[in-house]
Amino acid sequence: MKVMEYITKKELLEKTGISYGQLYRWKRMGMIPESWFIKRPSTTGQETVLPYKKITARIEEIQTLMKSHSLDDIVDILSADVEKEVIAFEDLYKSPYLRTEYVNAVGNYFKKPGYTACEYIMIICAADVARKERFTTRQYVDLLRYSLPVAARCTTLESRCIFFAAGGDWHVTVLDNKAAPLFDRGLRIAGNYNMETMWEKMRNDK
Repeated sequence: MKVMEYITKKELLEKTGISYGQLYRWKRMGMIPESWFIKRPSTTGQETVLPYKKITARIEEIQTLMKSHSLDDIVDILSADVEKEVIAFEDLYKSPYLRTEYVNAVGNYFKKPGYTACEYIMIICAADVARKERFTTRQYVDLLRYSLPVAARCTTLESRCIFFAAGGDWHVTVLDNKAAPLFDRGLRIAGNYNMETMWEKMRNDK
């Protein structure tokens, strides 16, 4: 029997007994990641599907927590699972997105035993920029010198990190992932990453 990979929004509501309003309220509150809502073509135009195992497990967890916690408490509990998680430095070597020499350089320069989820994503995104721009390992570390402190101040994965060059210098900004910033023509965007989507992708690729 083939395991279901995705479930439509309609099927999900029927299976779990929750309402459309509940589903989207939980989404707005951050209890269900926005990246789980995937739009795909259908015979009627377009439909929304969600990863079956993740969404059914999450709804079951929310329903269980609601018996003894407020919605605000549940938001804190669920966000703590990801945003306060610390990834050990050694785990960077397991990432398919990082070259070994990059990880060695990160360890030698920053000497941190662990990284938050936001910092971990920033390390990955900076490596992607370095790959596209053909940076040396030293240039990659220089990019992280500016970007990691920004990631350390990031308090939520519902953010977007944007790498850009201006006047020969590299910069990074982190902002709400729903924002649509406009830059003047003097800036060159080298990378624009949804941190929540990146986190889900990296977790799925483990």
